[in-house]
Amino acid sequence: MDCEHAAPFLPLAADGLPGLRRWRLRAHLRACEDCSAKVEEMRVMRTALREKLAYHEAPPDLAARIGAALARETTPTRAPFRRRWGGLPIGGISIAGGSGLAGALAAVALMLLIQGNGAGRGPVLDAVIDSHVRSLMADHLTDVLTSDRHTVKPWLSAHIDVSPPVKELASEGFPLVGGRLDYVDGHPTAVVVYRHAKHVINLFAWAAPGKPDAPMRTDARQGFNVVSWRAGGIAYDAVSDVEADQLMDFARDVASG
Repeated sequence: MDCEHAAPFLPLAADGLPGLRRWRLRAHLRACEDCSAKVEEMRVMRTALREKLAYHEAPPDLAARIGAALARETTPTRAPFRRRWGGLPIGGISIAGGSGLAGALAAVALMLLIQGNGAGRGPVLDAVIDSHVRSLMADHLTDVLTSDRHTVKPWLSAHIDVSPPVKELASEGFPLVGGRLDYVDGHPTAVVVYRHAKHVINLFAWAAPGKPDAPMRTDARQGFNVVSWRAGGIAYDAVSDVEADQLMDFARDVASG
């Protein structure tokens, strides 16, 4: 990575760049005094802004006021799903007029505010992807190296308070490689390792007692695909650089039966 390619990532480096790019950028910063100095200047500026600028919290009744305003402004009616000006159909719901559109956008913003940073899975996804990358770079892909599930599952169960399914999926194109222990986002984690062609699939599993089952969802971050779900008091994240549909097939094979 040269200075031209590093430049767009310098502001992110000042805040802590996650994942694979962090490893590439660190190597460049160690060798380039100019880029390192720019990152340090950004960090100093961010620190000064956090310490000296006033912070204003939103009023506690803001969400209620926005909800009341939306109720007054929006008048949903059934409509075919088609593009047109004046009334914007969204998923079969037409919201007529400019103020209605503004209200709809405000509703989306409110939903993102409520479901955003605090309740989102961004930090968890970054953590599992970072662990996935480390396992590929630091020669710590497995603690127990075997394709025998009758060896991997008891080994994991003896070392951690979670017993994820360990299936032999070679006939489906996902041969078992082994397992290891990890620590992800504050969770002691069991990792079952598979391959698909030349690609590694890390299946992360940690205890989620008392939490309801959740259906599979897919995410794509930093060049990796992630399939996440929760079942039987265990949270799962399957991470790999295989195609998203192939990773979904793998996740379904793991969860089936």
